[in-house]
Amino acid sequence: MFKKNLESLRAYDPGPSVDAIKKIYGLKHMIKLDSNENVYGASPNVRDAIINDALLPELYPDCENTDLRLELSQRLSVKPEQFLFGAGLDEIIVLVSRAFLAAGDSIVMAWPTFYEYYCHAQIEGATTRKIPCDKNGKHDWKAMLHAIDATTKVVWICNPNNPTGTYLSKVELDQFIQNVPKNVLVVIDEAYIDFVTANDFPNGLDYLPTNDNVLILRTFSKSYGLASFRIGYAVGSLRIIEEIGKVRPPFNNPRLSQVAALAGLKDDDFKEKCLKKNREVLAMTTSFLDNKSIPYYDTQANFIYIKTSEPKQVALYCKENGFLINAFQDGVRVTIGKMEDMKTFLNVLEKALLETSAEPSN
Repeated sequence: MFKKNLESLRAYDPGPSVDAIKKIYGLKHMIKLDSNENVYGASPNVRDAIINDALLPELYPDCENTDLRLELSQRLSVKPEQFLFGAGLDEIIVLVSRAFLAAGDSIVMAWPTFYEYYCHAQIEGATTRKIPCDKNGKHDWKAMLHAIDATTKVVWICNPNNPTGTYLSKVELDQFIQNVPKNVLVVIDEAYIDFVTANDFPNGLDYLPTNDNVLILRTFSKSYGLASFRIGYAVGSLRIIEEIGKVRPPFNNPRLSQVAALAGLKDDDFKEKCLKKNREVLAMTTSFLDNKSIPYYDTQANFIYIKTSEPKQVALYCKENGFLINAFQDGVRVTIGKMEDMKTFLNVLEKALLETSAEPSN
């Protein structure tokens, strides 16, 4: 009675709550470094804006996100009608997949990258071509180009990439976009763009005036510390935005989400302080890893991918000692936390790597 396409998928498993994990392992404290959240929280202006807002719970929210749309339009120099808002980027990925994909179509994406690209292609009956990242954890954009064929409808570029933190430079992304057929949608997911410091990093918005097949994704969940409010947005040509808008549920962003996003967006000082702290802690982290000869990928995000042959065991050891991190096939992804938390974590990580490397492999 269910879609055959769902057979190979798994429901999202958030795992036990922090409180449940603390009880399991008898811990007084548990530090979350597994979800790439802003460990410094949101602007205090967000709290004030929510408290001061006339909630009017009996009314539907503004379906057009008017105030937020106009503020973003002015800041990004993009026409207001070129924005589409979603309940986080997760919903926008759903909407893109629903609008563009059907049985017999295909998508092209890097691997590892954000799992949701694959998940929703599968739900729509499309085929996914996963192109392995290169030895440096970067998108192999030339191989991705070769994977595009007549069935390809969407190519996903996560820049910086989640989970590796690596990026395609402007030169690389220029060449990639120039060679993608114009009837193929290129989605550039820039969820972590605010953390970027590389001088050769491309701004996806610069491609929009001359590339009608490019769609840019950004979010308030990361640098703005608003993950619980679930609000993100896409920017693209009027044609693309109109087509995706046809499958967007009405009133998909609650009023308080819009109020919170607008307040956070206007507090530039708070965001810059968060980014500065993140850079300082990242520098300390990479210095520690270099001194201990622990391999990792250079990152342009608020997390770092640390290489290990036993990622699950390393993640488990860290959890038993009060730190939640994410395990992948050949490494662990760690959110860059607060300075004192990271200093403690790195000592735990070093012990975890030593203990797991001493265990016999299966």
